[in-house]
Amino acid sequence: MKKIFLFCLLVCSHLALGAAQLPDNVYFRAMKDEMDRSLKKLRVQNGPKPYYLAYQLEDVNVLCERASFGQLEAGPSTPYHHLLGYAVLSAGTPKNDSMGFTEEATRYTPSSQYAIAKSYWGIRRALWTMTDNSYLDAAEMYEKKQAYKRQKNITDNLPDFTRAPQASFVEEIPPFPALPRKQMQEWVQALSALGKDVPYLEDSSAALCVMQKDYYYLNSDGGFYQYSLPSVYAILSAQMRNQAGYRDELWREIYLPQDWQNQKQYVQEQAARLLQDAQRLYEAQKPEPYLGPVLLSPAASAEFINRLLVKNVRNVKPLLSSKRENDPTAGSFRDKTGMRVMSNAVEVYDKPLLREYKGIPLAGFKPVDDEGVQAQDLTVVSGGKLHQLPLSRRPASQGSSSNGHARMNHFTQPREALTNVFVQAKTPLTAQEMEARLLARCRELELDYCYILKEFPSGQTGAENVVNLAERIYTQDGRREPVFGLKISELSTRSLRDILAAGEDGEVSFLQDPESRTYSVVAPSLLVDEIEILPSDEKADRKPFVPKP
Repeated sequence: MKKIFLFCLLVCSHLALGAAQLPDNVYFRAMKDEMDRSLKKLRVQNGPKPYYLAYQLEDVNVLCERASFGQLEAGPSTPYHHLLGYAVLSAGTPKNDSMGFTEEATRYTPSSQYAIAKSYWGIRRALWTMTDNSYLDAAEMYEKKQAYKRQKNITDNLPDFTRAPQASFVEEIPPFPALPRKQMQEWVQALSALGKDVPYLEDSSAALCVMQKDYYYLNSDGGFYQYSLPSVYAILSAQMRNQAGYRDELWREIYLPQDWQNQKQYVQEQAARLLQDAQRLYEAQKPEPYLGPVLLSPAASAEFINRLLVKNVRNVKPLLSSKRENDPTAGSFRDKTGMRVMSNAVEVYDKPLLREYKGIPLAGFKPVDDEGVQAQDLTVVSGGKLHQLPLSRRPASQGSSSNGHARMNHFTQPREALTNVFVQAKTPLTAQEMEARLLARCRELELDYCYILKEFPSGQTGAENVVNLAERIYTQDGRREPVFGLKISELSTRSLRDILAAGEDGEVSFLQDPESRTYSVVAPSLLVDEIEILPSDEKADRKPFVPKP
């Protein structure tokens, strides 16, 4: 695939548009024309003037083939396509503007529109509507923010929005590929049929999806980007009822390289492993209360790191609000730079410029951020101490200069967030060495057994804090027993400092923060010295009146 790359770093953040060459396509023509018109003509009598405007367009194409118990499910005959748009407008001046203030506990979102017609005038009309709505909100928030600052006697010397060198990144966007649908259908039929004759499975399904997201961004300071994020993934699911009558669903999302057609054997192995896990879950028993060492698989480690570290270093600049004193969306580690927050057994880096890992495209690739600043690699944790935080053009006490980590989507205006998170062991151990360390530590604590977790709860609001895929391993002879219904109790960021060792088996996981910004976490298995486990409160379901057909 032919690609054309262009990186351009402007000397001043407020150079006129056109100082760097914009791509000549319908997206940028529409964005630039509507942006120029809006900044010249948008005015409210006695109201603040708009001084900054940014647009992002997201062109999504996806085709999925699905099957259950070997039978294809009905679906669209052509790829699903939609064009989304977002607009961010700030009114006032960079010293004192309308951004960073909200009157609602959870809403701080850009103006957005779905199902935009993919034509010049279709995009122009959508941008016009979004810009008009954004300006109305900005004018209202500006007045309320000024009143709030007067009431609280806030006299911050930092500007609300800093000037920053603007960057651009452009690559040629490939067309969405013609896909071998027959081959995709054969795959999902064969994968889902593997569980057809397993009596305790209530459903065995498989999906194979090819997706391409094309991004187009332009702001009024001169920053812009154009690039594509392709992804291919298989989703395997097994719904079941174990021998104790408890229902559960095992679920795997397996991301594949772009040469996915050569990965059939690998996907089949993953499907077979899922059925093996289902068999273990069928035979599993509930745990007794436990407090001690736990070995986390790479997938469980990624969610552990996501929950306790990644989500706590986001949104470094808290929002102001007249409805609450503190911003609940701001990361709790934002004031801990230089402090010990983690074990020195691992180090954590953020790599927004990395496109793939072991052939798998990464979700957090972000060469230029959503404020037009070139993204920088970060050393997040080193030697156990928090070194660098993601920063935007909205300065905070942690730093007044952006490092290119402002990220936006439908659920949030540009705020600070990580992209591609890498957890690296300082002394990586093999799987056998990790298990030996686990057993040695458990013997040292005179425990009869300890636990290996193959999944970890996300901690999302309303989600169960329960693990159903785990093994109890006995210290005397290494015997293993499957266990389900493990409730992770009293979990806190203290557990990050309890990491004793890390493996050499780094794997990619695709995760989201509370604002649904997607990123990759590459993590190895981790040995955590102390996690409290209790049996879950979940009750067994009644059995169906008649068996499955």
